Amino acid sequence: METKPSRSGIHPLTILAAVFLAAAILGMVYLLIRLSSTEPSAEQSIPTAALTMIPAPTHTPTLPPTLEPAAATQTAAPLLPPGTIGVGTYVKVTGTGGAGLRMRAEPGTDAEIHFVSMDEEIFLVIGGPVEKDGYVWWQLKASYDANRTGWSAESFLTLLETATQTP
Repeated sequence: METKPSRSGIHPLTILAAVFLAAAILGMVYLLIRLSSTEPSAEQSIPTAALTMIPAPTHTPTLPPTLEPAAATQTAAPLLPPGTIGVGTYVKVTGTGGAGLRMRAEPGTDAEIHFVSMDEEIFLVIGGPVEKDGYVWWQLKASYDANRTGWSAESFLTLLETATQTP
């Protein structure tokens, strides 16, 4: 029996599969190029972040409103001679030459410094007087921040006179 020589070649289905695969790859590349070059529509807009700066709140201390006679249920503060600093009065820091006034943890020049208050800053007197190291010391508290409390020498304080109403 005689054998026919085998025909060596590529099977037609292999060629068809290669053409189909090449077309699919070219189609995918075309779609990727097409999608990356288009501008986003209004529906596809990219959200952007916006930063809004809000300034920190500030507070300018003011004198308390005009004092009125004490109501029957309130206890009246003891009367002080005019121009006298005492508990319950308001004082202003003055005379520091812009250097500020050291507010201390307790009366005395060697006491720990809590903070430095500036000229024109207003405080309520909540304690004192205490004489120590050649000064008269008063305990003060800022009306706008309860953490700003400390002892200060009277030499750098000016009494703020509050107007009283007469009936």
